[in-house]
Formats: sequence, structure tokens, C-alpha cells
Amino acid sequence: MKVYHVCGPKRLADYQKAGKIKAPVRAWRDVYEAIRFSVSTGRPIILRLKFPDNAERLPGHGGNAVWLQEDFILPEMFMTTR
Repeated sequence: MKVYHVCGPKRLADYQKAGKIKAPVRAWRDVYEAIRFSVSTGRPIILRLKFPDNAERLPGHGGNAVWLQEDFILPEMFMTTR
């Protein structure tokens, strides 16, 4: 399933350095919820990721939030060469 992970520039740099997002990995199923969360938290970056279809739903959040209990390996497109 497509999901949307919200973060800031410093956190994205940490992800790129490690090559992964360390567990637990939380994301929104609806891009509009991700945008709302981004605006309300001041985290300007929204990453579109592919989670397994059986990702667990977080309690609350209207059923729109899911999470993984394992690290998420970043696709090559998120990696930078410096």
C-alpha cells in the first residue's frame, strides 16, 4: 500500500545517512492527513513509501495511520551521493 511519512530536513538526512528509517516507522494512509500533520507539526517533508498491505493500524487517528515494527530500507531514489 502507498503511505505517506512526514519528517523534517534533519531527520531525512539521518535516514539518508543510515539508508533506512529505524523502527517503529509510522505513516499516513491518506495524503491529506499527511499534509494536515505536516502543517500542524512544522515538518515540511512528506515521503511516499510502499508498506506491506498487512501493516498494522495505529489506534485512533480515524484508521488513517499505520506503522511497521521493523526498519524500512530506503529505496535508491532517496539516497544522495556526496
